Amino acid sequence: MQQQSKPASPQKGAANQEPVLRQLKPSMEVLGIIASFLTREPPFSEFRAGKLLAAIRFQLSSRNHVAMLKGETLIGYCGWLPITNALGDKWMANKAKLVPVPQEAADAVALTMVSFTSREHLLPMIRECRRLQPNRRVFFKRERKAGLSSKASVFNRQSG
Repeated sequence: MQQQSKPASPQKGAANQEPVLRQLKPSMEVLGIIASFLTREPPFSEFRAGKLLAAIRFQLSSRNHVAMLKGETLIGYCGWLPITNALGDKWMANKAKLVPVPQEAADAVALTMVSFTSREHLLPMIRECRRLQPNRRVFFKRERKAGLSSKASVFNRQSG
């Protein structure tokens, strides 16, 4: 996995800067900032704290995430799990739960957390996720208003 994004520790700050994409340095402060950001609205506001914090901690320590910052303010977050295609297929059929596998055994990823303050931030974050995970199938679940959801996958081809 390519990891060219610089680590950072986000805090509240300048709002007039252009958004930047980063992988964040693991710390208790960053864990709290991401948890606070994600739980500002459903579906993450409805998650049990222990499971949510464990997932974020894993994503930070394994660099399986992308954060968008404007100045030092977190405005977007994507996190994923390394998985196998076989596990992803079982998950799609509701026959398995998503659990991470060692990076070297992973041939796919599950995008498990996506949150942003403005819809315009989504595409740049997804592009960065794709750059960091080339040539892998990506499994995800879309949560919609009114409690509806659907599962899907796409193959992430490396360009150029």
